Amino acid sequence: MKKLKSAISKLLFAQRPNGWDRLDTLFSKGKAGGTPTSTNKEYYNGEIPFLSINDITKQGKYVRCTENYLSQSGLENSSAWVVPQYSLIMSMYASVGLVTINEMPLATSQAMFAMQLKDKNLLDYLYYYLSYFKYRHIHKYLETGTQSNINADIVRGIMIPTYGYRHNIEIASTLQGVDAKIDNELSVLEQLHRQKNYFLSQMFI
Repeated sequence: MKKLKSAISKLLFAQRPNGWDRLDTLFSKGKAGGTPTSTNKEYYNGEIPFLSINDITKQGKYVRCTENYLSQSGLENSSAWVVPQYSLIMSMYASVGLVTINEMPLATSQAMFAMQLKDKNLLDYLYYYLSYFKYRHIHKYLETGTQSNINADIVRGIMIPTYGYRHNIEIASTLQGVDAKIDNELSVLEQLHRQKNYFLSQMFI
């Protein structure tokens, strides 16, 4: 199913666009986060969700919770900021190019670039395009050092194809439908797996 989604994404975004927009023209605020000094325990275990790559890897498109939290003091003594809910967040270090949407306000480390969009109706479209961009184009922009990464200027300058406002929304809707199908299939497989384990356990009682 994931290969099918990749093929559909490639087909949709391979169309000739009407034009291109720089990503930074589509958000009202965009910046990286920050990490408070890890040796100061007063900066952590507060009430401000603090996003990690692991949270994105586990949860995917939507982040609904985080493993770590900052205190208000930790926020104020770092370059971290509270990213409003339903913003677009892209990782720049380590697992480069991972994209997610936060369903609650949170802070991030400097490894992530968060964007508050001017038009939230484009949130899904930009999520899907940037996810496609990660696999098709991001390797062209990687800076090599101790680890491959991109920087905030590269993220700001990513060119986004536009096929017309309505068509952009339709592309996002199509890919949302594919995601829903994948989620349903995974749910069915998980249910069948549980049933199999149950029957096996009953057979050898």
